[in-house]
Amino acid sequence: MIQPTTRLSFREWLPDDWLRFKPIANDPRVVRYVLAGTVPTDEQIRGHIEAARRLYLEEGFCLWPLIYRANQELIGFCGLDHLWGGPEIEIGYWLAHDYWGRGLATEAAQAVIAYGLRKLKLQRIVAVAHPDNRASLRVLDKLGMTFERLVVHENIEHVLYSKSRFPQPGVK
Repeated sequence: MIQPTTRLSFREWLPDDWLRFKPIANDPRVVRYVLAGTVPTDEQIRGHIEAARRLYLEEGFCLWPLIYRANQELIGFCGLDHLWGGPEIEIGYWLAHDYWGRGLATEAAQAVIAYGLRKLKLQRIVAVAHPDNRASLRVLDKLGMTFERLVVHENIEHVLYSKSRFPQPGVK
């Protein structure tokens, strides 16, 4: 499991976490640039959590629930998953709107990337974001990820960034 950061901790998903996560997933501001901007159903939220639990058991990573240590609230998720079901491993994060603008996504993502590259010995971690999602693009920059290319998935354009375990000379 990922070590806690100064303000955040990670843990396995619990069966009733979907109820805590639902207000985050149902916030149009949170899903604006993901899921084609659609709010997921209760069944989709439960399915996401069950898939994350299985992935963690099978591969040692998932999109973990993110707990704000000051109040022990579930404030989102951050972790690793297969990019669009393929072989590449991506970092992903969602935060409750009340926790935006505090550097928490960067703090969580730094811990996840360190876990992926050092503990899991992944060679490369990618991230995708909507080109208009400036906050997420700032996080990727702060993480030292490098822009690679534009990609289209389900008719939506994304930017793809990456970070390698052994970076190329001259590349951050």
